[in-house]
Amino acid sequence: MTDGEMRSPDEAPTPLASAGLRRITGPATIAILVVAVVGVTTSLQGRPPAVVAGSIAALAVAAAGMSFIFFRQSSGAGPDTAAFVTVGLAGAALAGLLPNTPGFVLVYLALAGLGMRLPPQQALVAGLVVFAALNLADLLSGLLSVPALASLDVGAAFVFAVGAFTRSARISQEQARVAQERAEDLLAQLRASQAAQAEAAALTERARLAREIHDILAHTLSGLVLALDTMELLGRQGDADPSALQRMLEQVSRGQRIARAGLADTKRAIAALRGDELPGPELLDRLVRDTTASTGIRAELTVAGPQRPLPPEMGLALYRTAQEALTNTVKYAGRAAGVQLRLTYRDDAVELIIEDCRSADAPLPSASLTFGGYGLTGMRERAELLGGSLTAGPTDRGFGVQLRLPAGPATSPQSQATSPQSQATSPQSQATSPQSRANGRAP
Repeated sequence: MTDGEMRSPDEAPTPLASAGLRRITGPATIAILVVAVVGVTTSLQGRPPAVVAGSIAALAVAAAGMSFIFFRQSSGAGPDTAAFVTVGLAGAALAGLLPNTPGFVLVYLALAGLGMRLPPQQALVAGLVVFAALNLADLLSGLLSVPALASLDVGAAFVFAVGAFTRSARISQEQARVAQERAEDLLAQLRASQAAQAEAAALTERARLAREIHDILAHTLSGLVLALDTMELLGRQGDADPSALQRMLEQVSRGQRIARAGLADTKRAIAALRGDELPGPELLDRLVRDTTASTGIRAELTVAGPQRPLPPEMGLALYRTAQEALTNTVKYAGRAAGVQLRLTYRDDAVELIIEDCRSADAPLPSASLTFGGYGLTGMRERAELLGGSLTAGPTDRGFGVQLRLPAGPATSPQSQATSPQSQATSPQSQATSPQSRANGRAP
């Protein structure tokens, strides 16, 4: 049995065998045997030889029984029960042979031992055997009065009860000790689990930070490559057209803005470990305008449904997906292409669809597009970590990306109050002219 298992009363440690109790019961047992031997031997003068021989034999049997109990190595209850009953019967014999002598204390010793050693039911059965033998021996002797016999019985019952109470107390202490050890073990396991959870949270945060920095650098470097490619094409034209020079300067300015924005986003990602300063859907409008102004791509953003606050990680996933999809459009769809971004707030989810319409000179879209190297894989990982999904592939007009993230309905009264205003602007934005859509004005 391990320390973490609770012992039943039948499996409790032997009180007499425990080190602490042995230091008490050992001297007490020796003292009782000495009292019995001295009292019996002083009462043997003038007794018949048969009484003397029977008394000495009873003392020897009692001493042997107690020695067997204290010095044997095994811990079975059966041999101890037989030994205690034998000691009790020897004491009952002494009480019958020599009434009014201390021989009855051996009966008390046996009853106390039975109460301390056996479970209550077994101890009661064995104790009744010894108790009956004591009363039978006293009745057969005919030398004790009824009050004296009653006092012996009361004393025997009291001693038996003290032994049973001692056993119960020892079992309770043992169970309390085992329970305390188990509680300490569970506490240690809990602390270890908490430490493991903290370590896992730290690793998750590091992975999130690494993924965020990767996406920022991938987008920034892709934008810089596009700006440099445009400058190269303009430079290879070989003319001194002031408009071409102006366009080259615009691409230089665009590259500078991309580099500064990438550096700022990297610093923000490193500083905002808690995710409370990360970009989200509220910056999609600016992203669309910047893309249109710097690349000439016709971009349009449409927002539907009651807007509500989103967790930082979810808002970041929406922003990065739109950012990577726009980079993909600029790189593959051609300068005359258009792209539509539709952000929909549903009751149980938030959905972002980006679909581009490619120009006639653009290459055919491929499902293997990787958004500047690793963006598609990173966006899909972001979605899956948030319990959502991301699908991407060619469409009839170009290439489409769909991001769906689970999100509960809005519960904030403030967000509910602002949603009608945002919805009121939708008809106006939808009624805008094609010219404003070409300039990338978001609703």
